[in-house]
Amino acid sequence: MQPTAQNLDPAHEDALIRRVQQGDLAAFEPLVDRYLPLVRAFLALRTPAAHLVDELAHETFVHAFLHMAEFRAGTALGAWLRAIAGNLMRAEILRFSREQTQQTRYAQARRLDLAQQETDPSQSQEAEFLSQCLEALPDGLRRLVTLKYHEDMSSEEIAGRLQRSTAWVWTSLFRVRQQLRDCIQRKREGRQPC
Repeated sequence: MQPTAQNLDPAHEDALIRRVQQGDLAAFEPLVDRYLPLVRAFLALRTPAAHLVDELAHETFVHAFLHMAEFRAGTALGAWLRAIAGNLMRAEILRFSREQTQQTRYAQARRLDLAQQETDPSQSQEAEFLSQCLEALPDGLRRLVTLKYHEDMSSEEIAGRLQRSTAWVWTSLFRVRQQLRDCIQRKREGRQPC
């Protein structure tokens, strides 16, 4: 009887690891079956954005497969996979943090530009275009912009208010800023309104 993924004995697991290290892709499947629940649980307990759990779990096993030659059979595969998952999660959190910081800086610079434009008559046309583009947004996106830039709420506060994830807020703000830039550019060029 062939052992199932959940009850692999250490000797059979080591044999599978050696086969994977020799390039046998099929030998990796029982290892994934056995350790996927462990990796997903590890990530679910630590990842601030639930939608990242599956993505990071997938990346963990891709990374493990590509680096299986570095793993020593006979050591704890589960601990190695958790370490990979933890490193990938930290990298993703840092990326999100850097992106959020860049978006905040951009928004602050944009507000400063708009404030200067209000006092400079030659720039008032762009402010008018922005106002028109904001009016053309669907109510939900306009509310999101209002919460972020008029009420100066953090992404976490907005997520709580709108009962959405912080990642959704980040993504939506990124997209709406792009949409507003494109709309203003179209208006500047005299193309179709937004």
